[in-house]
Amino acid sequence: MPKCTRNACGQEYEDATNDSMACQYHPGKPEFHEGLKGWTCCKPRVHSFDEFMDIKGCQLGKHSSEPKHKDDPFKADLTKYDDVLPSNAEDSAGTNTPASTSVPAAAVAAPEPEPEPIDEDPAGISVPVGTQCKRNGCSATYASEEESHQNGQCQFHPGKALFHEGNKGWTCCKPRATEFDEFLRIKGCTSGRHLFVGTQPDKKAQTEKCRRDFYQSGSSVIVSIYAKKINRDVSRIEFTSTALKVHLVYADGKEYDDEIELFAEIDPSASSFEFLSTKAEVTLVKAASAQWPALEGSS
Repeated sequence: MPKCTRNACGQEYEDATNDSMACQYHPGKPEFHEGLKGWTCCKPRVHSFDEFMDIKGCQLGKHSSEPKHKDDPFKADLTKYDDVLPSNAEDSAGTNTPASTSVPAAAVAAPEPEPEPIDEDPAGISVPVGTQCKRNGCSATYASEEESHQNGQCQFHPGKALFHEGNKGWTCCKPRATEFDEFLRIKGCTSGRHLFVGTQPDKKAQTEKCRRDFYQSGSSVIVSIYAKKINRDVSRIEFTSTALKVHLVYADGKEYDDEIELFAEIDPSASSFEFLSTKAEVTLVKAASAQWPALEGSS
């Protein structure tokens, strides 16, 4: 079956059922600005890359399998972004360092932090057919234990998305791209088994429950945390001078917890919140009258 190439879709589809309501996608382009991520075609803005990838399409239409670069579907040559020079490339290129020259201890680079452990599906776990692999850079879906749960079948990125000075890539490998579509096509640098369930808590499951947005005036920041059917008796929001702690409990017993490190200090005693029918609205009173370029700090 063909696979839809529209932004935020990626589903396989059949021509017989491909009607004008089949695809929910973003007709615009990715937009990353001052720590916020979203699409030019709609308003939602989020902070993390996983949340950005989960923003649902804002337009309905037919699925399409046409390449995004119609003139040349292989326009993106990702090898041009590879840093293939070895660590001693300067010496091998002719920039010789005298053997007697010693490097001060302070100049030696600190060792890289240990990589996070790679999660795996527990042995014998039941996986519904059609479940999508959770690993970065992989979009495979589960078919059967033999076809989808063997070692070496998944090509993925164990690191995190990295956007810096216009370049996009992954913390686990060297290729960098300038266009978002090219970034999505950077092949995984690690092979292993697909991850359909995992043993670690699913962070996406929490962030999917509540989307947040904010606007500000000279003296305050208004934060909207979108959530329906909040149990007001047991839900709570707490303030410190530098953080906002959110604990929401839904009518069905599910919970949402978040701790937001704020961009600047607030006055906790003057700040307040209110639970409305579709959201929790939080008023943060600024300690100093200055514009906040983002809700969260860079720490």
